[in-house]
Amino acid sequence: MMKAILLARQSQVLTVTSPADAERYLATDYLRVIPRSQGRGKNAKRMRSLRQQRRADGWLVLDFWLPPDQAIAVKAALLPNETYAELLIRLVRKQSDL
Repeated sequence: MMKAILLARQSQVLTVTSPADAERYLATDYLRVIPRSQGRGKNAKRMRSLRQQRRADGWLVLDFWLPPDQAIAVKAALLPNETYAELLIRLVRKQSDL
């Protein structure tokens, strides 16, 4: 069995496995599609491994959006050379001491 070939035209994508079918579709208005690799960069495998290891170690990823006025307040609370993670930990510890 041959490897599947992806063909596309406008908003339609076909997967064909026969070379004859592929040639027939390519003779019309279909174009061959080269799929992107799942790992986009040369370090993708290493980064996936690192993420899996961190999850296994209990790390937590936090992504959140702040309105502009709150973002300004957060930036103002940063100490020199302090990261946002360090700021968050410092404020949580300060709150728990109260």
